[in-house]
Amino acid sequence: MPPPPPEVLAALGIAPPGRLKVLRDLSGENSSWLARPPGGERVVLRRYYAGADEPGLRYEHAVLAHLARGGWTVPEPVSDLVARDGRWYCLTRYVPGAPVLRESAAQRTRRGADLARLHAALRGLDGELGQRPGWRAQHAGVTVHTGLDWPACLAGLAAVSPRLGQWAAAAAARVQAGLAAIGAAELPLLVVHGDFAEWNVHYTRHQLAPALAGVIDFGLTHLDSRPYELAIARTYRAPEARLGYLARSAALGWPFSELETAAIEPVYHAFRVDMAAWFMQSGLLGGDYDLAMIERQLARTGTPPP
Repeated sequence: MPPPPPEVLAALGIAPPGRLKVLRDLSGENSSWLARPPGGERVVLRRYYAGADEPGLRYEHAVLAHLARGGWTVPEPVSDLVARDGRWYCLTRYVPGAPVLRESAAQRTRRGADLARLHAALRGLDGELGQRPGWRAQHAGVTVHTGLDWPACLAGLAAVSPRLGQWAAAAAARVQAGLAAIGAAELPLLVVHGDFAEWNVHYTRHQLAPALAGVIDFGLTHLDSRPYELAIARTYRAPEARLGYLARSAALGWPFSELETAAIEPVYHAFRVDMAAWFMQSGLLGGDYDLAMIERQLARTGTPPP
C-alpha cells in the first residue's frame, strides 16, 4: 500500500513520508506508522481498515478517552479524524512495551487479571455510550455485526460446499438453542475490549519485574458479555488466563454470576459460529472461500459434522 497521502500528513502536522516508520501496512486492514510531529513526542499514525465508518470510530475513541482519563496507557486519539479517498486516518498515542507472544502459565494468569482490571475500569461506561452502531452482543444474534446477511452467507457457502453449508446452519441453530436454554438474553453487558489476546497486551521489558505497559487495538470494542470477552481473548487455549480473570474479578468485588458461568461454553460456541460467518462473508464478497478455515471454526462449535 502507498504511504498516507501528503494532504493527510499536512492536515495532521506530520513531517514528509520519509520520516515515517512503518509498523504495519496491510491492504484493506488497519495500518500504522510511527511518527514524530515537529517538536512533539512520537505518535502513531493510523489508517483504519477499509469500510470503517465515522460513528464506529467515534465510539472506539470515546472508549479510549475514558480509559486514558482513568490512567490507562492506550492508543487514545491525539488528533481528530481525517478522511481521504474513502479511508480514515488519525494520530494516536504511542503505547510502549511489547506483547508476550509465548506466555508462561504465570504470564497467562497475569493477562487474565489485567483483563479483569480493565473491565473494572470500563464498568458503567455502557450506560453512557450504549451499543456501538452496527453491533450487538454475541448472544443476541448469529453474529455481532448487524449488517452481516447470514441467510446469504449460508446460501453462498452451500453453493460451493453443501456439507459445510449444512454444518453451518446446524451449528447456528444449535448454538442459538443452547443460549436460549440458559436464558442468555439476561446476560449483563459492558463495554468489552473485543480482542484481549496476548498480542494486544504490552508489558515492560524489565526482566525482574515486568509490568503492564499498555493495551492496544480496541477496534472491536462494543457492548457484550464477560463470557464473550473470555472467548475472544482466546482463554480457551489459555485456561490460566480465565482463572486469573475470575480470581481478580472476585477480588475486585465483581464475581461471575451463575448465569455468566453457565454461559462460558455456549457463548464460546457462538463466537466460533461468528468466526465462521466472517469467513463465509469474505468468500461471498470476494468469491474465494477459505473452506479449511470455515471447517476449522465449525469444528469448534460443539456441533458434530453432518
